[in-house]
Amino acid sequence: PAAAAYGRPVLPRLSVLVPALALAGVLLAAPPAHADLIGTTSSEDVVLKNKCVRHPIDYSFVVGPGTLLWKTKIQVLGPTGRTAEGVDLSSAVASPTSGTVEFLICGSSKPGTYTVRTTGSYQILPAVNLPISVADSTFQVRRAATRTTLADKRLQGNKHRLSATVKDERKRGFKPTNGAEVKFQRKVNGAWTLIKGSGAMTDKGIATTVVRLAPGTKVRAVTAHAGYLGGSTSRPVRLGS
Repeated sequence: PAAAAYGRPVLPRLSVLVPALALAGVLLAAPPAHADLIGTTSSEDVVLKNKCVRHPIDYSFVVGPGTLLWKTKIQVLGPTGRTAEGVDLSSAVASPTSGTVEFLICGSSKPGTYTVRTTGSYQILPAVNLPISVADSTFQVRRAATRTTLADKRLQGNKHRLSATVKDERKRGFKPTNGAEVKFQRKVNGAWTLIKGSGAMTDKGIATTVVRLAPGTKVRAVTAHAGYLGGSTSRPVRLGS
């Protein structure tokens, strides 16, 4: 009371002032509401071809209104864990928040499960980088299915011309296959064995060989798993029938 009488201000107690200032600091440093980046990726499965193709992967990001700069990298991991170079997207270069990126997949690519992985960060005040939240997605890569058939033409004596026809899976059905490796087998004592020297490669879908075998021998043609092609086996043919 004496101090007040002489006109000196009465200061608040320090124990009351400090918590008030601390609370104000917390409010000033709080991030904007709904500052984040979430999203998804998706892709169709792939059938390998005898060439390289650009495989599309769709992405969609939802960016919170309080988010500042953001950047992401979309990568594809193969079945062995090998990682593709990746595609960079960023608000700094006005990348769209949804769209399609492409990755090269060639006929020599390994079949199996591929993973689309998205990493990156977004920024909030005061210039704090936080990790984005985009779950992995997967797609399957498989060899093109093949179909193998076998025909026999008897020549002189016990000589036969075996002709295998190979077709592989395309977008519009099965088409003749070039360069497929075909091996011819015969059945001996209940087991299939390779006919020595009978291997051939297809030209316009046909692989041929001439063999000398007794009438009644069962033979078949086998297309090997190789590169972009899946293997297949013809139905058995009995020579001379």
